[in-house]
Amino acid sequence: MAMLASGRAEGLNRFRGSADSFLAAIAPGVAVNLVSLLLVAMQDHAAIGLTKVELSFCALLAPPVISNFFARRWGREDLWLRYATAAAWCEWVSVFVSVVALAVASLFAPALVHTPSFVQAVVAAAELYGVWLGWFVAKVGLRLSWGKALVVYGASVVFALICYGLASVFPPHYSFIADLLKPMVVSQAN
Repeated sequence: MAMLASGRAEGLNRFRGSADSFLAAIAPGVAVNLVSLLLVAMQDHAAIGLTKVELSFCALLAPPVISNFFARRWGREDLWLRYATAAAWCEWVSVFVSVVALAVASLFAPALVHTPSFVQAVVAAAELYGVWLGWFVAKVGLRLSWGKALVVYGASVVFALICYGLASVFPPHYSFIADLLKPMVVSQAN
């Protein structure tokens, strides 16, 4: 993951292209979602929580399904399993980057870490980096042009946005935008 995260295409060769490797790569995300599902199911008024877990499952499982569609369409099926394994593991890189950035900041500028705008900036930067990494892994993993890699990764992002948008329109009306902006609203109120 470190090689791919630093833009080195040869990092893809460190991943195996087997069904077991792919299942191992998505297992942590599935486990987190299952634990979340159990925790939410034990709460009163769990509709919003269940919606969040459902959306998280969609965000986890949609990219492999969507990328498999494009891999088949463009004759890259033989590359897909290794790509999907690498892509699933690399999804954790932006989380790691956020944690490291916040840990370093807490050592050198502890007051800065307690400002919501700083935390939001770190998370936003890590997410932008995650978008680049997702595109890069699609490009090298499926041996695509930059445009086709953008289509593969972009289709997953668009699908997730549609799911989140539908969740805000239909009951129980989960407003993911309000969740995203909540730290900003709290900081302005203080």
